[in-house]
Amino acid sequence: MRFQPSITAAQKKLAQKLRERKIFHQENRKVAGWEVDILIPSGHLAVEIDGFYHLSTAQQLKDEEKTAQLTAAGYHVLRFTNTEIHEDCEACVELISSLLEEYKTRVKEARKEDPAGDAWRKDLRKFREKLEGRRETGED
Repeated sequence: MRFQPSITAAQKKLAQKLRERKIFHQENRKVAGWEVDILIPSGHLAVEIDGFYHLSTAQQLKDEEKTAQLTAAGYHVLRFTNTEIHEDCEACVELISSLLEEYKTRVKEARKEDPAGDAWRKDLRKFREKLEGRRETGED
């Protein structure tokens, strides 16, 4: 028998708003050994929706561990409460959207710095030129 997670009304609401904004996401996916409520793979973003039971000390410790492990695996973790989503879902979606845009910008900037991912080849070329220059002058 496969575990089927329960999807809360808040998660349904947020997922619907993300679909309306055409933000590709997956619900209740396993990442780094943890199930996340909403995963947005293109931005390495895990969105957690915390209900009332997340107020307990034991659950808060578990949430901290989950966040730390997801962060170590390269994901940004964003947490909303059910209340935040029900009261102002649009603001939650705006925050997600801005984080995704920021992520895209960082990726583009990184590519500009080393567009082909081959800065090491330039360094190797310079090193070879330096060695060949020494050989021609008789230096070793």
